[in-house]
Amino acid sequence: MNTWLGRIGFVVAIGGLFWLLSPPLATMCGQTAYSQQETVARPLQNSLQVQSTLLPSGVQQLTVIDSQSKSLAVYHIEPTTGKILLKSVRNLQWDLQMEHFNGQAPLPGELRQVQP
Repeated sequence: MNTWLGRIGFVVAIGGLFWLLSPPLATMCGQTAYSQQETVARPLQNSLQVQSTLLPSGVQQLTVIDSQSKSLAVYHIEPTTGKILLKSVRNLQWDLQMEHFNGQAPLPGELRQVQP
């Protein structure tokens, strides 16, 4: 029973998270005829990527990456209670501009010096 409730809680939590983080649905004041719609192609507005992983402890880990703002958030979802815990948030902008971190030789700068 607890496993079933945990799964239902997980599905509800994921649905709620998508609902909160996704752009609002198009609000329609009135019906729009297809001939009145713009024909200009627009890029997709959704910049969120979500990955779910089951950890060995049984906790569900949800990783949310916003490629537009270059941010990362990690959530843990308790299997028995369905409680969602925000574990970490980080802006990746400066991380992605680093040349190396915990790298091993040869480092990028060393390789550039060797090139003719």
